[in-house]
Amino acid sequence: MPTSVDENLPRPHTMQSQHNFHTREEIDQLVEGIYRALENTEERLDGRCDDIYFPMDLNINALTSKIEAIQGELVKIQSYIARRPEASTDATTNRLTFIIDHRSTTLQT
Repeated sequence: MPTSVDENLPRPHTMQSQHNFHTREEIDQLVEGIYRALENTEERLDGRCDDIYFPMDLNINALTSKIEAIQGELVKIQSYIARRPEASTDATTNRLTFIIDHRSTTLQT
């Protein structure tokens, strides 16, 4: 008579228990390895952020410098227009005329 699958089950008292116990030293080494891996990952991420941030920061600084230079030129142009003998006493009209003329010239080029 064939034996049943159920009859071939191991008996609880004959099964060897397999517990994974680690010594404190082994656990300390595992934890140390985890922290080392975290530090390496953090260093790599910092490097990547630096690769992205610093070039962008340089571009922003360059644009800021150009904007400041353009603003300085605008002040000089406004002063020149205000000092012209044919300039009217209404500075607002002169400023608007200059802006309109400048924009139409820019659009035509």
